[in-house]
Amino acid sequence: MNGSSFWSDTVPRAISIYAIVIFVVLWVGFAVALFVNRGWLDLLWNWVHALPAVMEVIVWVLFLPIMVLLWIWESSWPALMRLLGFAGLVAWTLLAVSGLARAMR
Repeated sequence: MNGSSFWSDTVPRAISIYAIVIFVVLWVGFAVALFVNRGWLDLLWNWVHALPAVMEVIVWVLFLPIMVLLWIWESSWPALMRLLGFAGLVAWTLLAVSGLARAMR
């Protein structure tokens, strides 16, 4: 096995699979919180805002789709706008995952 082949094929594939799993876990967690206890979303939002600024930026960067969902959830937007925002993020995530799945081939 060629060493460069391993690093150029296997590592990106493993990272892609890891990213897909993380996104699935985050989306399922958000859905569970939404249907079981919506107060959990408020607690998570408040917890992130209580972090020091540097840590808050790191959390936003690492978990951008979920943080944007929380931002939409906590906003005072009308319900239709929130629904459109959620749908847009779901579509964006599906496009990102499909790009990762194509990269795994």
